[in-house]
Amino acid sequence: MTGPVVARVAHARVAGTWVADALVALSETGIALVDAGSATPEPTAPIRIDATLLPPITDAHVHLGLADAAEGRPTTLARVLDLGWDPAALPALVAATTAAHPGLDVGVAGPFLTAPGGYPSDRAWAPPAAVVGVATASDAARAIRARAAAGASVVKLALNSEAGPVPDDALLAAIAAEARAAGLPLVAHAQGAGQAERALAAGVDVLAHTPWTERLSDAVVAAAAKRQTWISTLAMHERDGDAAALARATDNLARFAAAGGAVAYGSDLGNGIGRLDLDPRELAALRRAGVDGGALVDALLAERLLPPGPTVSLLPPGVDGDAAVLAALDRARPTHIRSIAQELA
Repeated sequence: MTGPVVARVAHARVAGTWVADALVALSETGIALVDAGSATPEPTAPIRIDATLLPPITDAHVHLGLADAAEGRPTTLARVLDLGWDPAALPALVAATTAAHPGLDVGVAGPFLTAPGGYPSDRAWAPPAAVVGVATASDAARAIRARAAAGASVVKLALNSEAGPVPDDALLAAIAAEARAAGLPLVAHAQGAGQAERALAAGVDVLAHTPWTERLSDAVVAAAAKRQTWISTLAMHERDGDAAALARATDNLARFAAAGGAVAYGSDLGNGIGRLDLDPRELAALRRAGVDGGALVDALLAERLLPPGPTVSLLPPGVDGDAAVLAALDRARPTHIRSIAQELA
């Protein structure tokens, strides 16, 4: 993009606040109001967007290599985050997905980092190149710098002590420090007793799943709420038929959200669910955890997890608040900012 698109919009959600008949600047740094104190001058004849404008509705946990993401049925999603796959295969997957869904933005992690022999290296669904074993801090530095050079959005780390070895505390801290130095959020799959606490202590930024192995203490949840984002993925336990895991995850997420923790909607697309779209079961599970209204819209936009990008979500012009957004989700459509003027002309 050569500069922001300046438009007058019927309604918009800007930094969590609703505005009406507002002049906004749209760019890869997000949606910003244009006013007297703005760095963006008001054009003589701004385009008119007779619609409601949102940051991109996001699924923050997908695996494109395990899903039917390139099939052509329309999606309400404007952005997805792929959390683990063969980096050599990702460009073709992303290209096929975005060709099938114009207006969709795709971020990627690349391969899972794990201890040598650790999860998911033994899983039939994981191509060998989708997993990188790290035994030393030097291994971690090489792997993370390679992901940064390749344009990754995040780093994905597996901490699954139920399925194999995991990095020890010193290596875990080194991985977190290297990701921080690279400017990439560190996203961990934390499974097994104590793994969520280890991730928190090491400075992991994001949990790829709401913790479900055990009920976390209130103190751990409160500390996590100050420092982490949790990606929901509650409905995967429904798909697995594991009522106990679902109950533990729901309880943990309810307390995390109540403590002010940042929740991001994530379906774990590819794990028992194949269509690239919002999952009604995940939305219902979030509501059962007390994430509803404005908090649910926040989770769907994932603004505390991912920076703004080249896409936005458009809804009909009468949608003018969080409750109205939730009632009209099936009418949302993704749109690239660079083409918004042509699409709405």
